[in-house]
Amino acid sequence: MNKKKSVVSIIESSLISIASSFPIASSIATGWSEYKNHKQAERIEETLKMFAENLQKLNEEADEKFLNSDQIKVLIERTANLAKDELLSEKRKNLADFLANASTKRFSQDNEKDMILDTIHKISPLQITILKAVTEGLVLKNGRKNVSLGTDYDPSAKNKPDFKYVLEYEIVQRYERNSSKDNIEACIDYMVSIGIVELASARGWTTVGGKTGIRGVRPTKLGIKVLDYLGCSIEKMPTLEDYSKD
Repeated sequence: MNKKKSVVSIIESSLISIASSFPIASSIATGWSEYKNHKQAERIEETLKMFAENLQKLNEEADEKFLNSDQIKVLIERTANLAKDELLSEKRKNLADFLANASTKRFSQDNEKDMILDTIHKISPLQITILKAVTEGLVLKNGRKNVSLGTDYDPSAKNKPDFKYVLEYEIVQRYERNSSKDNIEACIDYMVSIGIVELASARGWTTVGGKTGIRGVRPTKLGIKVLDYLGCSIEKMPTLEDYSKD
């Protein structure tokens, strides 16, 4: 049982217990049940409405065969179960974006949808914003190929790839108006722990790039895939080369 359901269960059992001891409080228990059911229905309806609107925008990209399969029904059920307890409208929008992009020809056959859905559910709107900004910044300065670097290179080659990173203090400076320095650093720590960004650290005596005492982050393959499912593909992010063509 997840934390949100545990909290709901505690509230319900507490209200029932109070009502049994104090009959006058029974209306509170009834009111809570009605409120909870009403709000959950509202959240599900809002999420599925956004999903439908997104599908209309995607138009020919949608996989009609997948949309008529049992797979989409299961995926909708899983997403709706998360949406009903999600208090933040931004997160419900993320869930609707996920559902729509999961229904495209590009992702309909992807077997890792559950992993992506679980990851999107775990991260906050601020963390999604940071992930997107870090990725966009790296794509702009260094190109899509550098951002998507993975294991597909020869580690014994003389000319090794130069993995680029966005410095942590630059992220803090950019978002300190929205949140505290400690909170932003904690957000980055959490993003590293669930694998959507990877870390380059030059703390203490270690020197990387001629500098010490800094940390840098870049999106992982999982982070890039999460952005794909949210409609923020790196293929759509501009590079300096794109601007020079104009």
